[in-house]
Amino acid sequence: MAIQKTEAIVLKTMPFRSTSLIVTFYTREFGKIKGIVKGVRQEGEMRGSLYELFSRVEIIYYEKLKSDLHLVSEGSLLESYASLREDLRRIATASYFVELVEELTEFYDPHRPIFDLLDLSFRYLASISFEKIAAIFEIHLLSEIGLLPFLEACLGCEKQVPEEGFFSIRQGGLLCEDCARKMAQDAKPIEAQTLACMRYFVKHDFEISLKKSTPAYGLAPFRSIIRQFIADRHSRPFKSLQFLEKIRPVLSI
Repeated sequence: MAIQKTEAIVLKTMPFRSTSLIVTFYTREFGKIKGIVKGVRQEGEMRGSLYELFSRVEIIYYEKLKSDLHLVSEGSLLESYASLREDLRRIATASYFVELVEELTEFYDPHRPIFDLLDLSFRYLASISFEKIAAIFEIHLLSEIGLLPFLEACLGCEKQVPEEGFFSIRQGGLLCEDCARKMAQDAKPIEAQTLACMRYFVKHDFEISLKKSTPAYGLAPFRSIIRQFIADRHSRPFKSLQFLEKIRPVLSI
């Protein structure tokens, strides 16, 4: 039974028996793992904030080779991202990010950039608009797990599509007008502003992408395309995204 030490971000928690907690972490070195933490609940209530959703912690755990559920023996809080918990919109947005990672990644498939993506997103949520940070998060996550839509040229004929083109959710990328008509009934026009924005975010890292001046009218169709693209490749709806849509009118997101 190997002993491992790593930084991790809490993606999901579930009570187990009377005093324990099953926690899904995204770790810096090992990717997504699941562990049991004993003695952190008392009479149905949590003691302290160490394993609260979103927290960045350092854990020591016993890696069980015959089980996916490891034993977490020690933990220390590195960052609680307290500002996330002061605003309903930030809580809902961060919940969407961790749900995306929890649902779209595999266990024991390490991607250090995904850990960093979560960390940076939580840090900037208080100062960046939801639409912008969500668009960057989604496109970078898809890129890292190998699900990024093809945006450089036409999927059908490989002809360059420098500005406006068509996007097919089912085909998973960009099409020229001729190929859209022949190959994909679901293909819809994509405006130059939206395509340029998507390409920019793909080619630049998270913090550089944040600095790009991006009008809201360019982000809305971007997010619509990416949401549909993710939904087409995921078997069930994201609860956190449904909640965000529900509170959008109230919070003017």
